[in-house]
Amino acid sequence: MISKVIDVSYYQKDIDYDAVEAAGVQGVIVKISEGCTEEDTWIRHVEECKTRGIPWGVYCFSHAQTPERAEDEAQTVLDLLGVDVPPMGIWFDCEADECFEDGVDTTAVCSAFIVTCNEAGYSAGIYTSSLKCTDYMTNSIQPHLLADYVPYWIADYRGYNEFAQNYLDKHVAGWQWSDNEYIGDTNVDMNEWYEDI
Repeated sequence: MISKVIDVSYYQKDIDYDAVEAAGVQGVIVKISEGCTEEDTWIRHVEECKTRGIPWGVYCFSHAQTPERAEDEAQTVLDLLGVDVPPMGIWFDCEADECFEDGVDTTAVCSAFIVTCNEAGYSAGIYTSSLKCTDYMTNSIQPHLLADYVPYWIADYRGYNEFAQNYLDKHVAGWQWSDNEYIGDTNVDMNEWYEDI
């Protein structure tokens, strides 16, 4: 079953969760941190989801250029969550330009974040765009070097998910197909979610 999922951050800090429910949203992924810095609005978003019984996940917008920094970013997320376990998991948002600079092993950076979360008992995956995942470019996330169980949440606004077409053996959890949808007067990213939530 395909579910309707949105992701939110400070930019959606005033979103009306009654409208979210009325729009048929079945899951919300919340920005919890950027690098090792807490996102101010994450607790409000998560509390709204919990109150309404909406499944939720969290994501960290990364600036990591080394596996060690990615581990620090993962630990920040784990510390913020405390005993909370997000039903939709933890996501490593790997899209910032500095994560793909010459000399950065982006794949190892992603792996370090995921392993840190997995070892703490949490499910974790990668959020990025189709264009940043390729086995043919050094400055990219190379899926063949990551375990097949790693979930991917892919942004592709071209009307199709190129990553899903190119990597049939990989686990695609969700597709962010638009960054220009609205709930009420709040701009949101819209996603199709393929995992049970």
